[in-house]
Amino acid sequence: MSVPAKEPVPVEADGLPMAFLPHLTENFETAEAQIKELYGLSPGVPALMRLWVACGTSWRIRREFERAVLDIKRKSINPNEEGEFDEDCI
Repeated sequence: MSVPAKEPVPVEADGLPMAFLPHLTENFETAEAQIKELYGLSPGVPALMRLWVACGTSWRIRREFERAVLDIKRKSINPNEEGEFDEDCI
């Protein structure tokens, strides 16, 4: 017996609709459940996804691209939260 496929989660970004497949929303669903358990309510999966996208910095996006698409395995020097390198990066 097959399990029915879950529908993509609709999310809007700057008025543009996007749909995320279920395997891409699992972490957000887990976070939503944890937030509900801790605080009694949650803004929902689409809002958490928008928050995640809004918090992405250019250097983090580039780093994830390099790791995923370019298959870079070595540990690189990572800048601080502002994307600036300092002595703590080493």
